[in-house]
Amino acid sequence: MTAPRLSSRVLRRHRAISRTLLSALAAAALLACFGAPASAPGAPASADDWLPVSPADLALKDNPKSPGAHAMILYRESMVDAKESRDDEYIRIKIFTKEGAKEGDVEIPFVKGEDDIKDVRARTIRPDGSIANFEGKPFEKIVVKASGIKILAKTFSLPDVQLGCIIEYKYRDQSDPNYYYNNAWTVQGDLFTQLARFSIKPDSSPGAPALVFRSMHLPENLKPVQQGKGIYTLEVRDLPGIEEEEYMPPVKALKARVEFFYPDRDAVFGESVQQYWQRIGRAWSASVDSFTNKKGALQTEISRILAPTDQPEAKLRKIYARVQQLRNLSMEDSKTEKEEKHENLKGNDNVEDVLKHGYGNARQINYLFVGLARAAGFESSAAFVAPRSDDFFNPASKDASELHADLVWVRSGSQEYFLDPGARYYLFGSLPWYETGTRGIRVSSKGFDDVTTPVSSSSDSISLRHADLTLDASGDLTGTIDVDFNGQTASFWRADYRDEDEAGRKQSLETSIKSWLPQGCAFDLTKIANWDDFLSPLHVEGTVKESGYANALGRRLLLPVEFFQSSETKAFQNVKRVNDVYFHFPYEDLDDVKLHLPASFRMESSPTVQNVDSGAVKYQISVETQGNSLEIKRHMVLNLLVVSVNNYSALKTFFTTVKKNDDAEVVLTNAGDSKGN
Repeated sequence: MTAPRLSSRVLRRHRAISRTLLSALAAAALLACFGAPASAPGAPASADDWLPVSPADLALKDNPKSPGAHAMILYRESMVDAKESRDDEYIRIKIFTKEGAKEGDVEIPFVKGEDDIKDVRARTIRPDGSIANFEGKPFEKIVVKASGIKILAKTFSLPDVQLGCIIEYKYRDQSDPNYYYNNAWTVQGDLFTQLARFSIKPDSSPGAPALVFRSMHLPENLKPVQQGKGIYTLEVRDLPGIEEEEYMPPVKALKARVEFFYPDRDAVFGESVQQYWQRIGRAWSASVDSFTNKKGALQTEISRILAPTDQPEAKLRKIYARVQQLRNLSMEDSKTEKEEKHENLKGNDNVEDVLKHGYGNARQINYLFVGLARAAGFESSAAFVAPRSDDFFNPASKDASELHADLVWVRSGSQEYFLDPGARYYLFGSLPWYETGTRGIRVSSKGFDDVTTPVSSSSDSISLRHADLTLDASGDLTGTIDVDFNGQTASFWRADYRDEDEAGRKQSLETSIKSWLPQGCAFDLTKIANWDDFLSPLHVEGTVKESGYANALGRRLLLPVEFFQSSETKAFQNVKRVNDVYFHFPYEDLDDVKLHLPASFRMESSPTVQNVDSGAVKYQISVETQGNSLEIKRHMVLNLLVVSVNNYSALKTFFTTVKKNDDAEVVLTNAGDSKGN
């Protein structure tokens, strides 16, 4: 098992068989061997003849079982050959709307060095039955880079995609046939599926490992069927797609899928859920103990960094700071073989090596913390959780690969801490958002303990937004903005954009801040400060300009009370909600806007102070006059993670109230003109 710390955008298509800590602690990739290699590749890809197209499908104007859909899958076929480590896919899609035509831009993800996309063929069948073949060549683009793992996609665009046409494409996902892979049927996607057929052919060679499966979220009437020679098949008809909404749980946690995997070497036939995790916990704990078993080196380091008078938490903070000083290899791009040879980094077999070399991957840094904490007299161990950016932990599945985010647990008296120094961008006492409020196990020589990591408070992630604005008599606005990002928000920016240069960070921050501003407002970011100073807020400054911010009505100017717009109000406008509402972490927006009025204008009226307090969500806004200026103060608190779809209406009502009060008007009067009138 490795700790890739992938962004929430990444969904791995498959992983190699060895997914436990028994693989090398320094492993940075998810590829691992199981026993003897698989046999060499067999015959080339099957003939790529297309299936016939029925006149009824060509004439179809809408999905009769899901009216109003942008597109639907008419047919899909997925054939996996475990022996040859290949997956042949065939997809046929009917386009109903302009929005659905986007399905003609295809991205097929793969992991560089683990698998590749081969034999891509595609075509468009126009409504009149004529055909436009894809004659180009797919190209690669980076979808995400994280922790030394590069996720790419083969991309291509089908020709002449229009309303009423059918598009179809096929390809082979080829992995190294010298290895066995866990694989999965992703039965449910974002489109309605009229008909899909899945099959997987195991390796029936003597001595080949057994292939077993588990299913998630399948309708009750669906179940893989074992045919002759151990082949499993599944046929799916009229399966609705996952409706994607803003602020929804991770898609993988909702999709119907069947996962095929090879039990690990030490698996015991018929073991219970408790027995499985006890076995995993003991094995992982033994790996931690082996890596940290250098008491002399650890004690020497503790003597160097701690003082006898340090209080317990001060000691832990110093240990945390020390291990974060190391070069974190997991935060660097993967290197070519030539680059690795040139740099000649030596491997780390234990904590003494990490200290001597001055570098390690995220896991090794975490294990060094465990070793140092133990040497300082604390009770400490490794913990492994399911990152909720990807999926939720289901112990009954007996799937150790779900726990692919690792952290450390330490106790000081009655105080317990969950920490992740290997995440680099997080202060002592905080965790990456996807490691908070999630379940997993804490390992020990006795096995394991169930753990749930704490959730941060909204006050830990406050965005302080200040604006100093000047309004002229024609209603035009100019001014400056400065923002301080704290807590999870600051860590998100630093972690996700660590590989960007200054121009890339500037562009991303500008785009994000523009989403807060009135439509048509120009924003130019002029300063980014404290990017590498994790103890300080991430500070951003810029200038704004908008023509016609205030509406002129006779001798009056009318303008909204709140300058900063709430993105949440846009997300929760729909009356209907399909999925639970899922926030990454609790947070607060604290706004202070100073608006300097034209010389002859005075405030005639303003909304009264608004205060909404529903416990987990709070909102307050007020307007005060200061000479010829107004000061608008606004505070919004969102101190929750999940809102059940059954309670969506209450959340919608809250944000409807927020928008109504943000949009309430301040009325300014030209006092100079009033004398003449």
